[in-house]
Amino acid sequence: MRGGTAMSIVWDRHFSSGIRELGYDIETHRLIVVFPGGERKYFAPVPYAMYNALSHATFPERLYRENVDGKYPRIEVAGYA
Repeated sequence: MRGGTAMSIVWDRHFSSGIRELGYDIETHRLIVVFPGGERKYFAPVPYAMYNALSHATFPERLYRENVDGKYPRIEVAGYA
């Protein structure tokens, strides 16, 4: 569905001990990081290459801390915690 009502998200679930899920919306370039306690953080715009690097990283938490958190704009998404 177009018009911003549906997302085309690629998910990596049960990702690592520090990141429970990692998602990427290929239409909006939105990165979704879900932590073990259920907290979600959304960042956009994030290039697919960064999502790909995170999804293949040996130490994804470190890569997230050093290259995403505070480096890409964090956004609020209505309807999601």
